[in-house]
Parts: sequence; C-alpha cells; structure tokens
Amino acid sequence: MTDVIRTSITESTQKVFGLSTEDMPAVDIQFTPDITMGDYAVPIGFVLAKKLRTAPDRIAQTIAQNLQGPFRAEAVKGYVNVTMDDYWWLDRLSQGFISYPQYSGKVLVEYVSANPTGPIHIGHGRGAVVGSVLANLLDRVYDFADSEFYVNDAGEQIRKFCKSVEIRIRELKGEDVELPEDAYHGDYIVDIAKSILDRYNWDTLSEEEQWNVLWNDAVDMMRKWHKETLEKLSVTMKVWTSERLIRQEGWPERAIQLLQDKGYAYEKDGALWFKSTLLGDDKDRVLVKSNGEYTYYLVDIAYHMEKIHRGYNVLVNVWGADHIGHVPRMNAALTALGFPDCLTVVLVQTVRFWRQGVAVAMSKRKGEFLTLDELIDEIGKDAARIMFITRSVDATIDFDIEGAKQKAMDNPVYYIQYACVRAKNILTRTDERQFGSSLGFDPHERTLLRLLNAFQERMALAVRKLDPFVIESYAWELSDAFHKFYQFDRVIGSEYENARWQLVERFTQVMEELFTLLGIEKLERM
Repeated sequence: MTDVIRTSITESTQKVFGLSTEDMPAVDIQFTPDITMGDYAVPIGFVLAKKLRTAPDRIAQTIAQNLQGPFRAEAVKGYVNVTMDDYWWLDRLSQGFISYPQYSGKVLVEYVSANPTGPIHIGHGRGAVVGSVLANLLDRVYDFADSEFYVNDAGEQIRKFCKSVEIRIRELKGEDVELPEDAYHGDYIVDIAKSILDRYNWDTLSEEEQWNVLWNDAVDMMRKWHKETLEKLSVTMKVWTSERLIRQEGWPERAIQLLQDKGYAYEKDGALWFKSTLLGDDKDRVLVKSNGEYTYYLVDIAYHMEKIHRGYNVLVNVWGADHIGHVPRMNAALTALGFPDCLTVVLVQTVRFWRQGVAVAMSKRKGEFLTLDELIDEIGKDAARIMFITRSVDATIDFDIEGAKQKAMDNPVYYIQYACVRAKNILTRTDERQFGSSLGFDPHERTLLRLLNAFQERMALAVRKLDPFVIESYAWELSDAFHKFYQFDRVIGSEYENARWQLVERFTQVMEELFTLLGIEKLERM
C-alpha cells in the first residue's frame, strides 16, 4: 500500500533525469531504521548511481526536491526518506488494512502424508502447521485452494506394520512369538490387535481374510487416529487420497503409457526406465523393477498426474528436507508428462525437541517417541502451532517444550495473544469514550501504522516465499509495536482519542485476521 510513493518516485526520476519507462529500475521501499527519520526510505540514489554516473547523494537530493504527494521528502545519504502526512494516515485508517494480492489458479496443498503405521509423532508437527498455514493463506489469494493428506497405505512399510499387528494378535492368543527388531513396537500395536480381536472371530478367518482385515481395519484405525490428532492441532484436510486407490484406478499404468508415448521410457535389464537425463538428471531412474514391482517414484508420478487430472494447476507439496533429492526428479517427470512449472515443493527442516536440556527421543519403530497428541495435550494447540513456525522453513528449530508452556512475554504465542487482548480491553470501554482531535501521530503510533499498512505486502511476501514464518514474524512485529504504544500512549481520555481508538480497532482487526491464518485462538481475556 505504498504505491503513492512508488508512483511519485518513478515520475520524478523520469522527469528530472529523462529516463524512459524501460530504463526505470524497480523501486524498493523500505522502513526507515528509526521512525524519527521518516516512515519510509527509498535507496534510489544507489540504484541509479551507475546508470546516471552521478553520486547517490546528488541523485537523492534532486529527486526529493521534485517529489509531489501526500508526504514530506528528504534526501539522506543517497536515500529519499518519506514521511506521510497525518491526513493520509487518517484516510488509510478509515479504509482498513486487510487486503490480499490476487492470483489465478486452482491450488492443492499436500502435506503431512505420514505413513499410517503409527501415531503422528512430534517430528511431523512442523510440516502439519506449515501446510495448514499455507493452505489458509493460499485459499485467500487464489481462485480455489484445497488441502490434502496422501495416505501411503501400500508398500513395504504397510506390510511390515500389518505383520507387527498380526504377531501381537498371535501373542494375545497365547502363542509364544517374538516381534522382530525391525517390526513396529509400541503399545499402540497391542491396542490395535486387541481391537481386531474384539471385532472378529480370528481363528475362523482364512489367511487371506486375516490379511485383508489387517490391511483394511488396522490401517483405517491409524488413518482415523491421524485425522483426530490433526484436528486437535486445528489442521483440517479437505481431501484424503489413498495410495492403494491410485494403484487400483490404474494411474501408474497411465503414467507409463504417457511417458512411453512421449519417448521418455525404455526397457533395460528387464526393468522399465525413465529417461530423466534428458531433463537434467544425473542418471536415468527405474520406474518398474525387473521383478515387475512398481517403484515409489513411479507411484508418486502417477499420484501427481492424478492431482492434475482433478483440475489442480498449482501443486504445493510440503516435504521434509530429507526429500530434497526427490524434488528435481519429480519436476523432471511432470515436465516429461507435459506439466512443467506446476509443482512447488516446500522443504521443511527438522525440529529438535528439548525438555529441561535433554533431547526427546524420536524413534517410531521402537515406540520410544513423544506423539503429537501428547505434545498438544501438554502445551496446548496454539503454543504448538506458533512454536513450529518461529523460524523460516529452511532453518532448524530448537523446540523448548517447557518454555512453550510459560505465560511470559518471551513466549511468542503469549506475546501476540496478549497484545490482542490488551487492544480488545480498550475497545470494550465504550462508556469512557470522549471524542477529541484526530491528529497528532507520535513515533509509537507511526511505527504501528506503517506496520499495519504493510499487510498486503507481507502477505504477498509470504506467498512468494511459501513460508508461514513471514506471517508469524509479522504478527510478532505488530504485537511488539502495540505493546510499546500501549505503554506510552493513552487512548481513553487523550486529546487524540478518536484517531488512537481507530488505530487500536484496526490493529485488532489485522491481528485477528493473522490469527485466522495462523490457526490460533482469538482470546478475549488472559
């Protein structure tokens, strides 16, 4: 919402230096490091110095002297510092600040997609929150957006999971059996076995029927558990897609046929290969093994092909950072199929969990891990969501479980929720209002105003980066500015009550919109 500055800078530069539209560089508008220096700073002198062969200071001075608009301009060491007029800020207050950039497309955000072989552990929490916030954001800026969980209910890990349950069933029936080291351990396997025995007369089932029960019922129990866990975290998937269904509907075969038709598949040593080297890969990749088994790669290609068949043209996948090698291969396959540039993968770094200085175990197969359910029960949904996005997706997070529970100003979720509660407390005191002058924005107010005014730009940045940290950090910056405003500027009964009241109201509106994006509660009191 700083287009008025950008337009004025562009027009002044073209006028005084005779530059064409094509010669004009992009105008970068920044916050001044100190609000007393102005609201915004434009480094136009440095941007044009080489092109004009003129000192940055002189360029900035010349442009500042010729600027016209609802602001005061001053040249400072190659920058043009701009201070917006109070009347302009009042107009912005009256309009409100919640406005999103708009893009065309039908988006599908796929995330979590954990194997249904055990409860969701805390390691999946970050991807769940990242995907959830991105789905909320993209739903506001695109024509249509869905969120999806891909259930990996086929393959070797599922067979191993079902075998683990089968061994526990035999054990419960009195057999002397031992669970292999590489099987799935943990009490939840025993619970599933008990549930199956409660519902079926196990000994009357044929071996095939027993296996179908394991494959269907045990996996379905895990899927329902995953759904319940995610809903506790305010993560709601609109679509759940089964890998088994992808296979049953023949999507791997369709992918093979299309790749063959386009000349990207060939046979060698009894296997079927994808000519991925034609698209920049360091080696060709196997699609079908010599024993006829489909590779994970082929099934994943088929799944993405099926997504596109459903009408999605913007695919966003949230994957763990350990999948980085799979990204170029998947993009190569989609390019070969005729769908280049439709997939963006957000790679999420790991989280290290600590409790009183001791690392928390993360081994799912041995059953020695803290589940996401347990984390939410201990620290609360809001704290969990915020703590998972307190750093950029490409940075590792050290998650202090005890610290996340503290009601203190150094706890990010407490800090931002408390700011909003403070603002609401002012707005509820309607009987004390006395309308006074509407002018007189001081540094604390101006700091808050320019942050509120950055809403659309910050949302556009979050879309470009596909990183919820942009939204979380924006909420924190706004909260920090409001806490300082609250400390130094009286609202009720001040001579500037009307403008300050409206400022508090707009702050509350923006924060509640951010809370909706972040998926946290809008508290009335704390």
